[in-house]
Amino acid sequence: MERRALTFWGSALGVAMALAGLIPVLFPFRQLGLVTPEDRARVWLLAVFTAGVMAILFGAAAWVGGPKMISLRDVVESGGVDQARAAREKADKARGDRPRYGNPAAWTVAMGGFLIGIYFVLWVLQK
Repeated sequence: MERRALTFWGSALGVAMALAGLIPVLFPFRQLGLVTPEDRARVWLLAVFTAGVMAILFGAAAWVGGPKMISLRDVVESGGVDQARAAREKADKARGDRPRYGNPAAWTVAMGGFLIGIYFVLWVLQK
């Protein structure tokens, strides 16, 4: 596997593992009245699952809408919405194929997928 692919998948997995590991440390269990180990375990699972789903949804939204989006700055600099869209399409054609592993939206979706996987591993280990 090439280095960029290893960096992409490894960093997504590492961040997912770090987030799942930090939840029990940083979550305010006592302030919410969650003192029993069973409550803490359920909240940990819920937080990991929720973070995974949110990462997948945010990443997918950026992946789908990101390449076609234009900003207010693009509109102002181009002189209108139609001109900004035309400039975006021209820039996309000039850029050609995007690198496979350089897309932050795809990375966010991958990290969310890893979080969902970690959730299932934690869930199976608790049974």
